[in-house]
Amino acid sequence: MTDIDWARRLALEPGAAVPLYYQLRERLRAVIAGCAPDTPIPAEKDLMTFAGVSRATARRAIGDLVQEGLLVARQGSGTYTAPLGAASELGARPAGFTETMAKLGRKPTTRVLEAKPRPCPAAVAPALGLEAGAEIVFLERIRLLDGEPCMIESAHLPSELVPGILDEDLTGSLYGLLRLRYGLSPASGRETIGAVNADYRLAELLHVPIAAALLATSRTTATEAGLPLEYTIRHARGDLAVFSVDLNDAKNVLLGPAGP
Repeated sequence: MTDIDWARRLALEPGAAVPLYYQLRERLRAVIAGCAPDTPIPAEKDLMTFAGVSRATARRAIGDLVQEGLLVARQGSGTYTAPLGAASELGARPAGFTETMAKLGRKPTTRVLEAKPRPCPAAVAPALGLEAGAEIVFLERIRLLDGEPCMIESAHLPSELVPGILDEDLTGSLYGLLRLRYGLSPASGRETIGAVNADYRLAELLHVPIAAALLATSRTTATEAGLPLEYTIRHARGDLAVFSVDLNDAKNVLLGPAGP
């Protein structure tokens, strides 16, 4: 949608029983439903003029839509309709970021932040079937969608399964590299999803405000033979990452207490 007549579309009914912030929020919702991702919306002062409301009312309406994920506030830039999210299917065969984005027709790129051998932390050892202190390969990368930081991935791999991997190109698909170079493919796994607030480092890397809500996932995968292959932690921007699950198969959904 282009050339939006905001004044007409946001005209409110001051005498109605419905609160003004609610009217403004729902009118904004109707307008942005027809907008392309990343469409800028008017600033607060302009919304105040178009809708004839106070700053507090405009701010509340925008805040509600930001909380719902329909709008994204970018510090120093303005407020935009939410960008097209990176949808990952849960309950299906484990797939990597590059593979998933390619299917969606997006342009994924990767920048390596750290790649080195290190002793396996005690908290990670059970997931990899190793003793604490055994050598692993630690690989931390930032994944980008169309040039915009989307998530930080921290992968832990048993060193004995991937000799020489640090000499390989690590900016592409890790699963593709494991499959082609080492004959290893993740056939099963478990992914746990939670929410965290961005600390200073994550906020800087992902271009979000400090304490912004992030999706945090931990993934453990194994080969078809049941050999532990990886333990990966991901921190993803809530406005760019979406997870979906097929509810047709009850085995795909497990409700229970959050893990440690």
